[in-house]
Amino acid sequence: MTLTPLMRQYYEIKNQNPEALLFFRLGDFYEMFGEDAKEGSRLLGLALTARGDQPMCGVPFHSANSYIAKLLKAGKKIAVCEQTSNITNPKTKLFERKIVRIITPGTVLEDSMLEAGNSNYLVAVETDKKGWGLACLEASTGDFWITQNADDEEMTVLSTVMATINPSEVIGGKASLAKLKTKIILPQDLTLSPCESSSETDNIPENWPGILTEYPLALKAGLNCLKYMAGTNDNFREYFAPFYREISEFLQLDGAAVNTLELVSSQVGGRKNTLWGILDYTKTPMGSRMLKEWILRPLLNVKEINHRQNAVEALLNNESARDELALLLKDICDIERIMSRVAASSATPRDLAGLRQSLMLSDKIREWVLSYGDMLPELKEVFAMHFAKLKEISDLLASALNENPPVKLSDGGIIKPGYNTELDEIVNLKQHADKALMEICQREKERTGIPSLKVGFNTVFGYYIEVTKTHISKVPYDYIRKQTLTGAERFVTEELKELEKKILSAEEKSLRIELAIFEKIKAYLYQNLAVLKQTAKIIAKTDCLFSLACAALNGNYKKPQIMPENGALVIEKGRHPIVEQNIPSGSFVPNNLTLGGQGPQIILLTGPNMGGKSVFLKQTALITIMAQMGSFVPAEHAEIPITDKILTRIGAQDALSRGESTFMVEMRETANILACATSSTLILLDEVGRGTSTYDGISIAWAITEYLYKPHGQGPKVLFATHYFELTELEEKYSRIKNFHVTASEYKTPSGEVKLNFLFEIQPGGADKSYGVHVAQIAGLPHSCILRAKKILADLGEKQAMSNTLQEDKAPDLFSSPIVQEIKMVDLNKITPLQALQIISEWKKRLEE
Repeated sequence: MTLTPLMRQYYEIKNQNPEALLFFRLGDFYEMFGEDAKEGSRLLGLALTARGDQPMCGVPFHSANSYIAKLLKAGKKIAVCEQTSNITNPKTKLFERKIVRIITPGTVLEDSMLEAGNSNYLVAVETDKKGWGLACLEASTGDFWITQNADDEEMTVLSTVMATINPSEVIGGKASLAKLKTKIILPQDLTLSPCESSSETDNIPENWPGILTEYPLALKAGLNCLKYMAGTNDNFREYFAPFYREISEFLQLDGAAVNTLELVSSQVGGRKNTLWGILDYTKTPMGSRMLKEWILRPLLNVKEINHRQNAVEALLNNESARDELALLLKDICDIERIMSRVAASSATPRDLAGLRQSLMLSDKIREWVLSYGDMLPELKEVFAMHFAKLKEISDLLASALNENPPVKLSDGGIIKPGYNTELDEIVNLKQHADKALMEICQREKERTGIPSLKVGFNTVFGYYIEVTKTHISKVPYDYIRKQTLTGAERFVTEELKELEKKILSAEEKSLRIELAIFEKIKAYLYQNLAVLKQTAKIIAKTDCLFSLACAALNGNYKKPQIMPENGALVIEKGRHPIVEQNIPSGSFVPNNLTLGGQGPQIILLTGPNMGGKSVFLKQTALITIMAQMGSFVPAEHAEIPITDKILTRIGAQDALSRGESTFMVEMRETANILACATSSTLILLDEVGRGTSTYDGISIAWAITEYLYKPHGQGPKVLFATHYFELTELEEKYSRIKNFHVTASEYKTPSGEVKLNFLFEIQPGGADKSYGVHVAQIAGLPHSCILRAKKILADLGEKQAMSNTLQEDKAPDLFSSPIVQEIKMVDLNKITPLQALQIISEWKKRLEE
């Protein structure tokens, strides 16, 4: 195939980044050719055309971001190729072109491709035989942290970390990514990007903290992240500096908890049906993103929790402070993302105008601080430290930028009159030239007698005089023909040529001066990056505290007491914050709970489907999370002991892509819970064991309960909802296991039909029925099917009763104790003397209990 010079240029550039779709600038379009064109047309729903024998597909450059965003959601990478010179190569007769930017799902900077309140994370993973290191980078805000775990061979901790990050893209060596896919259930739409692992561990950037060398896997992941990001935009090399984050400093939420508790996403009802949606009254995108982080990373530090609670309480109790703060926050733009674009040298005049608008509020924020600063001491401290510098930056932007600057630099009109003398002189020249053009137009109309004559301009032919064909006979002899149109002719005169030179020269020079001034302003902002980022962070935190105060006010939440780790979890009249928002006001039935401490360590919760068991489990976890993130909670009174982990096994899912059934996934999650639980952990189990036969399920659920039980206060706090009524016998064997049930009452209709009324109250004692057939009837199963189910249920009940009678007639089995059964199962040839002593000690504790 013989390629034209243009197509040879295209494929030479394409081969530089073969894995990316190449957006090749031709005039007012970005074009794709060959296989890229076929894939682009399919993903974007665009017509596939051709240039010669090459498939071709293009998008307008002015609206390219919307198309790029769609391709990024499909997991694609984009290489943006621009014309970088107006001078053609004498050999090829082509303009010079090169790739100016690589855009991947995790490296997006543009607001038009991002959700304002959502973070967009790039994660790098580095593994060895037993552990892993992780780097997490938010390119659009500059947030960058690393962490590692040197002893997590099964990646259970990494799975938890990944669930709370929810990255858009994960990079790593082929071996690391392969191990990740084997050990962790990843979202199907997650982009995995292989990259070469950095070998430059000695070449650590100077602005990186020296302590990072103590964490070699994390450091390597961080260097990989920086290298990958620099490959998309080299300006970032000196911008990103990570800090080390110890995961154990926050309440850990496993992936199942993040999903089933609907913390930040929900398959039903979208974001409004999440804890994030319920609590989010923020006024800024920065605050919304930080609030999401608080939800996914609740605190373990009691002092910091109390600090947040006290700030929320102060704002809640002072309406005028809250209202004035709301007015200030709503006019603050996304400073974090603007500063990242400043660092990437991609900030627009509109970005800086937004920053100016925000910083011009500094005086009013200081006034607020002077009146109410004791409520938010950190805000007071930051503004006392940086007010002078913020005012200086604000004054510069106010004096330099026009009130409504253009989006694009090339449009000109960025700099305000009076800021630069040389620029003002050139602008005056341009304005006089415009006046001269109007004078020429009027004079030529009078000279020629052509009333429709006009003076115009285009980028190809420059300035011209246009005359319609109707008046062509009136054109003077000194007009020089320039262009022929369908209904008109265009001409030029010597006078117009001279004026064109002056105008174009002035425009080029004024734009050059404006660009130079704009670059100086960006450089100045970059020098003050630390001040602006710290200010953005404290504003975001202030917004979060304001939001939690509004949520407490609107939700009638109360301030919880934060207790020591070994204390009891006490909730009086607790409510589910999401559910109560989706039902008629006042109709939610609140419930009490005491778990741990001097109360039960394990609660077995039985009762009918739809009776509220899952809601009760989830609201307990949500109240705990809200308390430890510093929020007030939906309860009349709450005492929340510091909880290190919330581990859940709720709902059913499979992982067929890994060859795992629903039951296998359930057992894997349960195994992780048993391995990770500590005495400070809250565990929620819902119908564990239901994915197999009844007796297998009962056996597994029974054994799990006994495994989690610790008689001397060292066990995790456990809420176990189950339909296996056999488990209620455990209350008789173990003093710190208690039975509770959700209440329901049966009633007869006038026709004599028995129906069920759900009361949603949690009461002591075990339930004696599941009412599954009633729920099936409510769900709409055919009447004949329901009648048959009732008959079969009655027959099975009779058989069970007969079996029980026969059992009672037999002599009691003295060897039916679980411990005796365990003794039978011990293989003496496979345990050491020390292990035998440990087993006997455990049996002795259980018998004494």
